[in-house]
Amino acid sequence: MQWRVIEYREFYDVPRMIVATNDEGAFLFYSRFDEHLDSYLTHYEVFRLPNTLINDLPRSWVDLEQRAIGRIADVPVNELPFAVERRIS
Repeated sequence: MQWRVIEYREFYDVPRMIVATNDEGAFLFYSRFDEHLDSYLTHYEVFRLPNTLINDLPRSWVDLEQRAIGRIADVPVNELPFAVERRIS
C-alpha cells in the first residue's frame, strides 16, 4: 500500500503527530505525551480523518483527533507503515 505523508508536527526524536494518506483515506498518527510517565508514548494512536480535512488542515492540531471519524488500532512508533525523519537527542 502506498502511503503519502502530508505533514507532521510536535517533533521529539520522531514526529509525534503525523497526517498521512493511502488508497483507503486519510489518517492521523498521534503519539501523546504522558504526564504520569513524563515521556511520550511508545505507540501512535491512529485515527481515520475525513478526506475533506486533508485539503484544509487547521493551523492548530490541538484536538485534531476529535475531528476523526473513527479510531484504528495503535501502531508502535518503530513500526510505522512509512518512513519518517528521525533525530537522536
